[in-house]
Amino acid sequence: MARVAYLTGRTYRGTPLGPGAVPQLEEKSRDLILAAGKKRGVEFEIVYWDELDLPQRGFDLAVIRTTWDYTERADQFLRALESHERNGLRVCNPSQVVRWNMRKTYLQELGPSAIETVWTDKPDAHTVSQAFDALDAAEVVLKPQVGAGSVRTVRLRRNAWSEADLIDGPIGPAMIQPYLRAIETEGERSLFWFGGEYSHAVRKVPAAGDWLANVSGARFVAETPPPAAIEAAEAARARAPQDLLYVRIDLVLGDDGAWRVIEIEAIEPYLFLDFAPEGADVFVGAIARVLGA
Repeated sequence: MARVAYLTGRTYRGTPLGPGAVPQLEEKSRDLILAAGKKRGVEFEIVYWDELDLPQRGFDLAVIRTTWDYTERADQFLRALESHERNGLRVCNPSQVVRWNMRKTYLQELGPSAIETVWTDKPDAHTVSQAFDALDAAEVVLKPQVGAGSVRTVRLRRNAWSEADLIDGPIGPAMIQPYLRAIETEGERSLFWFGGEYSHAVRKVPAAGDWLANVSGARFVAETPPPAAIEAAEAARARAPQDLLYVRIDLVLGDDGAWRVIEIEAIEPYLFLDFAPEGADVFVGAIARVLGA
C-alpha cells in the first residue's frame, strides 16, 4: 500500500490543531479522501508540514492539504517544502508552483480572462484614487498580494472613502481590482481539476447584504457552471503551470458580461468535497496516477 503524507498546519485561525487533526471545516473532505484512498490502496497519514523528518519516514508522496497557517510564516513554509524535496520526498503541488501561486501577481500571466488589476507596493490614498480612474470603476476592492481568507481586504466606493478606510487594508504590496456587482447575486464560481481532469464546480453566493463568498453565512451549491465560465477558466489554466495534481480556479461575472478569473489556487484549496463527494474519487485517482498505482 502506498503511503502519502497529508500535510496540515499546526493551527487554524489561531487555534492549535492536535496531532492528526485538521480544521473542522475540512473533516468531512478528509474522511472522503481517506475512504477513497482505501479503495485504491493509498494510505494517508495526517502530519504537520513543518516536520522536517518526513522524507525519512517512508512516505511515497506528500500532498499539501490543510496547511492553512502557512501565510503567517510563508518563508518557512517554502523552505520546509524545498527541504522535503531536496531530501527525496516528492511534494504535490511542488514548491516551485507554491512559490508562483503564493503572490497573486501571477494574474498578470493569465491573459485576457484574468480580472483587470492595478498593482502597487504602496497602497496609499493617491494610488487608490488613481486606480478608480485606471479601472473606470465606481467601486474597487483593495487586497494584499499575499494573503488568504479575505484578510485585510477592503471595498471602497468612489467619492465615498477616506484615507482612514485604508487602515484595515493591506500593509504591504497590494492589488486593486474593480468591484464586480454580480458577486452579490450570481456569486463566485470555483472549478476544480485533479491531475488535469475536470472534477466538479461549486457556486458560492454571499449572505444577503454581504459581498464576501468565503465567510459565515455564504451559500454553497455544487452546480455545473455556464460554458463561458468554463472557457474562461480553461484559457487561464492553459497559461498556468502544467501537470498540477490539483488546481481550483475562481471566477466572477464581470459587469460587461464576460467571466473574469479572480484567483487560481494551487497551494491548499478548500476542495468543497462535502458538497461534491464524487470529487474525492477523482482527487485520489489523480494521486494514484502520480504514484503509478
